Amino acid sequence: MSTEKALDFKGSGRRLLGMLSPYRLLVILALALAVGSVTLSVLAPRLLGEAINLVFDGYESHHGVDFGHVGQIVVVVVALNVGASVCALFQGRLTATMVQRSVLRLREQVQAKLSRLPLSYFDRQSRGEILSRVTNDIDNLQQSVQQTLSQLVTSLLTIVGVLALMFVVSWQLALIALVTVPASAVAMRKIAKRAQPQFIRQWKFTGQLNGHIEEMYTGHALVTAFGQREEALATFTEQNGALYQASSRAQFISGTIQPLMMFMSNLNYVLVAVVGGLLIAGGSLTLGAVTAFIQYSRQFSQPLTQVASMANLLQSSVASAERVFALLDAPEQAPDAAEPVRPAEVRGRVEFDDVSFRYAPDRPLIEHVSLTVEPGHTVAIVGPTGAGKTTLVNLLMRFYEIDSGTILLDGVDTAKMSREELRGLTGMVLQDAWLFGGTIEANIAYGSLGATHEQVVEAAKATYVDRFVRTLPDGYDTVLDDEAANVSAGERQLITIARAFLARPAVLILDEATSSVDTRTEVLLQRAMASLRQGRTSFVIAHRLSTIRDADVILVMENGHIVEQGTHSVLLAAGGAYARLYEAQFAQAMEEVA
Repeated sequence: MSTEKALDFKGSGRRLLGMLSPYRLLVILALALAVGSVTLSVLAPRLLGEAINLVFDGYESHHGVDFGHVGQIVVVVVALNVGASVCALFQGRLTATMVQRSVLRLREQVQAKLSRLPLSYFDRQSRGEILSRVTNDIDNLQQSVQQTLSQLVTSLLTIVGVLALMFVVSWQLALIALVTVPASAVAMRKIAKRAQPQFIRQWKFTGQLNGHIEEMYTGHALVTAFGQREEALATFTEQNGALYQASSRAQFISGTIQPLMMFMSNLNYVLVAVVGGLLIAGGSLTLGAVTAFIQYSRQFSQPLTQVASMANLLQSSVASAERVFALLDAPEQAPDAAEPVRPAEVRGRVEFDDVSFRYAPDRPLIEHVSLTVEPGHTVAIVGPTGAGKTTLVNLLMRFYEIDSGTILLDGVDTAKMSREELRGLTGMVLQDAWLFGGTIEANIAYGSLGATHEQVVEAAKATYVDRFVRTLPDGYDTVLDDEAANVSAGERQLITIARAFLARPAVLILDEATSSVDTRTEVLLQRAMASLRQGRTSFVIAHRLSTIRDADVILVMENGHIVEQGTHSVLLAAGGAYARLYEAQFAQAMEEVA
């Protein structure tokens, strides 16, 4: 979002109010209560004016004051104020209910949207920026709308009601009171126009700062190890300063509205008092009428000031709303077929038929790849970084949609299958071990609903997780923190492999799954993987060529093309790209030994 472009305040504001459309009856009831509250509150000054006239006339005529009548008026005024307060209380309650329910639905929509966004969206956005929109912007939206909606409606109704009674009391004084309104409106418009871009900048820099903090926190060990704490602090200071500047400007510019309105209100009060005194002296108005009008003048100025003071909150909420709406409007991944197809028999036969794919339109990556993998076979994919190895399996999982060609699973086009069905038949173990905060048993059972403790233990034993879990004080009930820092990197990877073992998918994808374990554990894992791959089609992405010697077929990829394929011995004998990779790794290993 450009920081120079002004907010689409009207369009976003209408869309924001549209969130309340499911609660039309509550909106009508809240408006009725607001009208009742305003009506009762604006009648009170008129009645007090009559009471003042009774007292004044009583002293002027020397007949005495009819305190009985005055007392009746006072009681009615008290009743009106109590009634206005009760209506305002219930109106505020209804407004709070509507806002909270609307924000609840908005959070649900955002969560559902995140599940429909393509992986490419997350590639372009930092996690901190996305988290800022989902948390900070929605929280700001909730608080701002909660604070302003009820007060704004009441203030606008009060302005209308008070203005009507001001003309009833004295049209001359009413016109004088309106003199300052156009000047106030012009000033508010100019100030708001200058504040809008600053609020956009404020929430933009908030997202950037959150992204930086999140990265520095999760990578704290690396930042410290590489001596980058000063650089990280400098970046934080720079972004924090940018946020400070944008926030200060936004708040300062919007903050000038309320003092300006207070000045206009006081000027209005002086004019009404002076002219009202002249009208009393001339006999055109009574003291009670002028007293009532002065109260109306205050009642008229106060909501104007409140509306002005809410301008910064409104602008901030609309700025946050636009960021959330931008997320909700982001292009989604193509929907699943209306009638998804499922393989009649799941065996694990995978075919790539003339598949092409590119991340950017002008930069080809996967070009015309054709490949057939028979059920139960293990396919190893090797090649230099950026050759397209991980992209190939991401296309199989439909994390990205192919540009042309077809990918078949047991004879069925994966594009015609539901993503949930397709991914339910596949299992992945990634190089970066992902674990959530919870017990080790829950992490192993993740994705295998209904798995028993015995099944979890069986999977753990097969993947050598059981060996280290039993050394922990709480065993399988050991709770991992968010970063799983209480187990080693190799142990984290073993847990993810146990998770895939328990799921027993038809197609298994191992993306450098053994890169984080030591050599001895790797040997044990190779045996476990051999058992796991029995009867399953497996795609193994590996840099250590020694770990894939037993693969049924090895694919060598370069620049998105399969340049060689065959068994380990055949490819070595061919003396091509695979042989060069193997010799390079062998020479490196010899150098390390020497």
